[in-house]
Amino acid sequence: SSEKKINDAKGDTSSIISSNPLLAPSIAKHISACQTHEGGFGAEPHNEAHGGYTFCALASLRILNAVEEIDVDNLRGWLARRQMGYEGGFCGRTNKLVDGCYSFWQGGAMAVLDEWDRGATEMKGGGSEMIEGEREKKEEEYEEELDEEEEWERSEISFDEIMLQRYILLCAQDVNGGLRDKPSKPRDFYHTCYNLSGLSVAQHSSRLWLADDIANESGDDSCLNRIFGDVTVNIVGRTDPVLNIRVERVEVMLSQHF
Repeated sequence: SSEKKINDAKGDTSSIISSNPLLAPSIAKHISACQTHEGGFGAEPHNEAHGGYTFCALASLRILNAVEEIDVDNLRGWLARRQMGYEGGFCGRTNKLVDGCYSFWQGGAMAVLDEWDRGATEMKGGGSEMIEGEREKKEEEYEEELDEEEEWERSEISFDEIMLQRYILLCAQDVNGGLRDKPSKPRDFYHTCYNLSGLSVAQHSSRLWLADDIANESGDDSCLNRIFGDVTVNIVGRTDPVLNIRVERVEVMLSQHF
């Protein structure tokens, strides 16, 4: 599948790392050192955990195949606590207000972590490959495809995707177009971008929506992710959560350069 090709390419970075000193093991170690006692990441060691830095740190570690260098459980807990129980959106730091842009910075980080966790589970013995020289590579990958029912059962995303979609569509969306931080705030391009990016994560990360699924006359959506409101109006394109680029563009990039 296209998703498997993308994940395989993310997992095979040894040739890139060996030719690029910017991807040396010390980079992953520095990023890992920025994880705080709360579980998120700051801009540098001993800084306060922040949603934007947390996503950038985790996505970088995912590209470097170095996620196992960090305290994953502590990170997952910090991310889970950032979703606001009443509003449904995310805040960026402890004891801060909800902000639409963190729909992606926090929601996207959770999607990256879930995707990595599922991939690690599919490896024999658990865990994913690290940068060459950091850990012994697994001799074999688990290649047996899980049946469809089992895949859906274990592919739930680790936040309330309906609540997040509701916040984005009902609170962050401006009636005159564009999206914003929160009601009473002005719309802008930055918040429009990351609200929509978070909306894509909430709609697509745990279960895939395809054009054929939307047109399914049977109305059976039991194997699909939950969409808030009218599917034909509210659904957006699917993006890769690590790169925040449409998946079809990622496939073209990988086919040309890897």
